[in-house]
Amino acid sequence: MSDATTAAYAFLAVMRRDLYVYRSYRTRLVSQVLTALFSLTLFYYVSRLVHVHGFASSNSYFGFVVVGISLISVLYSCFSIPELVRQELIAGTFDRLLLSPFGAIRSVLAMTFFPMMYSFVLAAITLGLGCVIFDLHLHWSTVPVALPVMLLVLFAFLPFGVLFAALTVVIKQGNVGTSWVVAMLSIVGGLYFPVSLLPGWLQTISRLQPFTAATDLLRHLLVDSSLGESSETALLKLVGFAAVLLPLSIFVLGRAIRFGQRRGTIIEY
Repeated sequence: MSDATTAAYAFLAVMRRDLYVYRSYRTRLVSQVLTALFSLTLFYYVSRLVHVHGFASSNSYFGFVVVGISLISVLYSCFSIPELVRQELIAGTFDRLLLSPFGAIRSVLAMTFFPMMYSFVLAAITLGLGCVIFDLHLHWSTVPVALPVMLLVLFAFLPFGVLFAALTVVIKQGNVGTSWVVAMLSIVGGLYFPVSLLPGWLQTISRLQPFTAATDLLRHLLVDSSLGESSETALLKLVGFAAVLLPLSIFVLGRAIRFGQRRGTIIEY
């Protein structure tokens, strides 16, 4: 059996383990769907109550914000990686990953697959609830194109979670400012309102990170909203962030693991 085949089986084994762990918490899916439904209900009636400048109708703003709500699950899946590493440290299983032929770095990367794929499913459920309950109109002719774009978005967002996982390996804390980072990115990424409403310096920040490009492009494909920049530019940004930051984040994770090994603190928590 080749090394690539063995690695693929190992990735699938980690995903299968994470699926079994998730299924053991039987109410988690229900609670997350109810949370998404609450957010949809809240913004549906907000869109009916307040006329939002820059949108032709309340339906336009509702479609805008539904895509943002869907992407929140993707954000949280990326920033859940540090907590997953922390759980491995507490359970005493990280040393097994470290000593296995698969290695700690690939094991951490494998742990990202299930939460990211699950966030993809949760985003689809959120959009489905918007269509069925709140009469959200998707632009069905370009919805299939949104699927590979969503995969690209996942790879563009992943480096941020891997970098925080590296920080967790060093300082042994799983949620070091991640909630603040997610909150900040939801603002500068335009998940709930257009970034054109932000002060100039925040608009500059919004153009320098991949979340704005991701939300704009997916909104254009899913609900036919206008783009602040060309689709080619948005795609290049996402590809660039994935191509540059993903190898860099993996390198930083490897350095963090070696740092813990040299200090003898790698399996402490």
